[in-house]
Amino acid sequence: MIRRNPGTIVVAAVSVALFLLALILARAQGKLPVLALDLTEHLFGIVLAVFVFERMLAWRDERQWLAAKDWLHLILLETIDDLLKELLPATVPRGEVEIDERIAVYEVTGERIHVGESVRYSPLRLLVSPGEKDLQSHIFWYATDLGPPRYVDLAKEALSDARGKIRETFGSSARLMDADITTMLISFEQAAMAAIRHLDSAANMRNAKPEDASHREGETSTTQSTREADHELAFVSSIIVESVVDSAMKPKAWLEDRRHTREGRSPFRRLQASSRAGRGPKKRT
Repeated sequence: MIRRNPGTIVVAAVSVALFLLALILARAQGKLPVLALDLTEHLFGIVLAVFVFERMLAWRDERQWLAAKDWLHLILLETIDDLLKELLPATVPRGEVEIDERIAVYEVTGERIHVGESVRYSPLRLLVSPGEKDLQSHIFWYATDLGPPRYVDLAKEALSDARGKIRETFGSSARLMDADITTMLISFEQAAMAAIRHLDSAANMRNAKPEDASHREGETSTTQSTREADHELAFVSSIIVESVVDSAMKPKAWLEDRRHTREGRSPFRRLQASSRAGRGPKKRT
């Protein structure tokens, strides 16, 4: 059953009563055309104020925050790309035999955004999609190459830094963020937090396994147990990191789409153009 708002009913009843009273008085005085003209003017003014002026003010207010939103999107993109650079190898060997031949996992491509003389952001493009078996195998190779314990420490530090930057962004610029990207970033931040816990648990299990073997058997068995524990840690960490990369790609794709959508009116292009114009052509001496 639909609940009725008493305030709305009272306002509607008063409006109808006033309209009927005005209609009766206008008819008694023979001024119905004047009443119709006045009502038309008032209705036109109401429609103009509510549907036109309000939209114009909202559009003007949104334009005032476009530059700030673009900067915010740039910072978030930079945070995600920096995380991917820490978690993923730039290149990996193509095979076990052809070690010299390597394939790229990601590349830094696209037009760089300049602010003055410095490069502010270089877009990163992932060449292996999350969910593919190749990405997990690349992460496994990277963890094995660095050393699984060292890779776990590096991954935890990178995830912690990314979480800190995102939480700082929430605290300082929450009003500038759309609902879609806010939801994606919250999901990504939670995935990063869960990944840190899982990596901690995996590292603790890895450290406990050689200790148990050293108490039971000799040094040879301890070395073998350490090697097996490192292999398991690299495999588990590759699964955990691959899931984090998957969750990071959703906000990254959204932010890149927004950046390309507003590319023509982006303040970064205006900054770059003004910087070039300010420097001017170099004179030959």
